[in-house]
This record gives sequence, structure tokens and C-alpha cells, in this order.
Amino acid sequence: MKKLSFSLLFVVLSAAIGLGWTLDNFFAQLNAPERTSSQSNELLSYRQMGEALAKALDQQIDPVTFLEAWPKNSELTLSLIMQAELPLPKELQVNFLQGRALELESENNILIHFLLPSRQQVLILSIPKPSEPESNEGLRLVFTSVFYLGILSIVLLWLYPLVRHLQHLRQSAKAFGEGELDQRVIITRTSYIADIEKEFNRMAQRIQVLVDDNKLLGNAVSHDLRTPLARLRFGIEALQQTDNQANREKYQNHISRDIDEMEKLVAVLLNYARMEQSMVEVKQQPVELNSLVKQCLEVQGATDKDIIWQPAGEIYIQGDEHYLSMLLNNLITNALTHAKSKVQVAVSSELEQVYLKVSDDGPGIPKDKRFELLKPFTRGELRLGQQSGYGMGLAIVNRIIQWHQGRLKIDDSVDLGGAELVVSFLSIKGHN
Repeated sequence: MKKLSFSLLFVVLSAAIGLGWTLDNFFAQLNAPERTSSQSNELLSYRQMGEALAKALDQQIDPVTFLEAWPKNSELTLSLIMQAELPLPKELQVNFLQGRALELESENNILIHFLLPSRQQVLILSIPKPSEPESNEGLRLVFTSVFYLGILSIVLLWLYPLVRHLQHLRQSAKAFGEGELDQRVIITRTSYIADIEKEFNRMAQRIQVLVDDNKLLGNAVSHDLRTPLARLRFGIEALQQTDNQANREKYQNHISRDIDEMEKLVAVLLNYARMEQSMVEVKQQPVELNSLVKQCLEVQGATDKDIIWQPAGEIYIQGDEHYLSMLLNNLITNALTHAKSKVQVAVSSELEQVYLKVSDDGPGIPKDKRFELLKPFTRGELRLGQQSGYGMGLAIVNRIIQWHQGRLKIDDSVDLGGAELVVSFLSIKGHN
């Protein structure tokens, strides 16, 4: 919104000041030449007459007698003063002594002074001030109209892209509200409301993820919870119909396993639902990645798979140690589940990036299934004898990576031939 406010202020001020100044100068240039030319021509005639009169009074005619004979009702008046009575600045005095007329303007008259050098006197010709030319109100009205129409046009030109982006945002919001959850606003660099459009896209993405996850959760509950419930009902009915102690113990064990399975599923659902909340507190602090990986490997305990650990000195990233441990445990457990005999865990750094690589020698992940596995309750293909999980491991990994502004890449392992999951983080400067 700052961009919108500053842009609007800049356009209005620029239009008002720039257009007003341009039209004002243009109007002044249209009127000034005529007024100046007319006034100059009129004064030139009086100046020539005064110079001739001053020359005659200085050499031939008695000034006093001439002034007494001058008509009293004439608009032009003549007066005579001594040269000493006219104090002048040095610059004006030099020009005046060289014979140039001196023009002074009063409130109502223009006084033209002529020097009578032989008599050391100054002849003053007083003429009425020329009347102001009639103002061109029609032209002034035209320029005023052009000024306001110009400002209006500039503001409308500025408003057009804003209105267009608002209409697109309205259409996207309407389509999104009608169920098109993949609807997004195309953001351009010149958009005044880019911040609002980004927030809309972020909100739309968040809502789409929540809706998709709710669908998956519903499907998981309907499938994974319904199966142990059906077995539990069957076990209870069988338990009620038998008196054989051995059979009763067998049915009770089956019922206990079904209850344990339902408890695990409910715990997974609650855990993922909690991770979906936007108020999850992620404590950002420096974490030494190699030490954390080593701790997670030690927690795995005894396993029939070979784990190849490749550390890389001290590498620090910014994150929450608890959730990063959860991420590592899920990646390692997932690799151990699908590996035939080997799992490789490696940490490396390049420039400002830190890479955590977990590889296995299992069947790998087909390219068309890689994106799907990041969704909750999506299981990979299992070999005969492998224990099936709930398909939450990589979904939790992906969520934690998003919280830490990292990236996840699923590829084929060059060394082991199976799947390879690479997580990249930003390293902390000064720690690496």
C-alpha cells in the first residue's frame, strides 16, 4: 500500500504543479508581448517629444514663460526643478548626465525626466499611466478548463491500471469462492496493489492446502480407522460367542492390537493437525547439523541395514532443534524402511547453502509419484514383508522444511541406486 499512496501523491502533485506552471507561463507569454509592445510604443512617442522640448527650452525658449503658457487642462503636465533637487544613484546619474531620459513610475503617472545641461535644470514630463488592457476572460476560462481537464486525464490514466488490477482481483476472489481453489492472481511489477495480490495468493494457497489435507484426512479416517473398527466389532462378537479360554485369549489379543492401531492412528492425526495450525511456535536458534544428525542416528538403535554416515565439520543452520530432529528421524526411518541393505546420510555445504542428503539402495521413487508422496496418507510401494505405515513421514518432513524456508528435492541416488532425498537450508554466516 505504500507504493499506491506514494504513487497517487506523486501523480497528483506532479499534474497540479507541472500543468499549472506550464499553462501559466504560456498564458503570460501570450499577453505580455502585446502589453509590452503597446506601452513601449506609447512611451517612445512621449520620450521623443520630451527630448525635443527639453533641447528647445535649454537653448532658445525661456522655460518659465513656456511653462506658464502650457495648457492647464492638458493630461500632460510639465514641471521644472533644479538638477540638485534630483538625487540619483551613481549608475542612473551617469546615464542621465549623458542625455538619456529617466523614467520613473508613480501610482497614477509616469514621470519622464530630461536634463537641461546649460541651465542645470530638469524638465519633468508627467503623463497618465496607460490603462491596463482588457483581460481576456475567454482565454483565461479556456486555460482554466484545460488545467482541470488535464489533471483529470492524468489521474484517470493513473487509475486505469489500478482499476484493472482490482477487477482481476475481484474476479479471482469470486472464482475462488465458487470452488476454483487453484485460482491465483497474476502479479506484475507495475501493480500498485502487489502486496494485496501476494497476500491473496498466499491465503488461497493456504486454504487450498487445508482443504486438500482435510479431504485426505477424511479419506484416511474412513479407510484406516474403519478397518480396525470392523475387526474390533468382529472380535467382540466372536468373544461373546465362545467359552473356550484359548479362543477368548486369542480374540482379546486381536482386540488389543486393533485398539493399539487405532490409538496410533489417532495420535498421528492429532500430531499432523497440530502441525497444520498456523500458530505453531518454531524457535529459531543456531543448530549444529552434524551433531543433530549423529544424535538421530544413535536413536535408531540396532538395525540390519548398514548406515553410512558422512559428516562435514561444523555446519550451523537457523532452526528449531525439536522439529529438525523430527525431520531427520522421518527421513532416516523412511530410508531404512525401503532400503535393501544400505542407507547413506551425508551433510555438505556450498557457498551459503547447506545440504542434507539421505539415500538408500531400495527400489527408488518413480518421477510421477514424487510429488504425491509429499501429501499426507500417501504411501510408497512396499516390498513383501515390509510393515505399512500411515504415509505421514514425508508430509511431516515437507511441512517442517517449509517452516525453515528450506527446499526438498527427490531424486535417484547415483551411489546406491535407490531414492535420494536432499534438503537444503541457508547456512549461518560466521558459524560455517
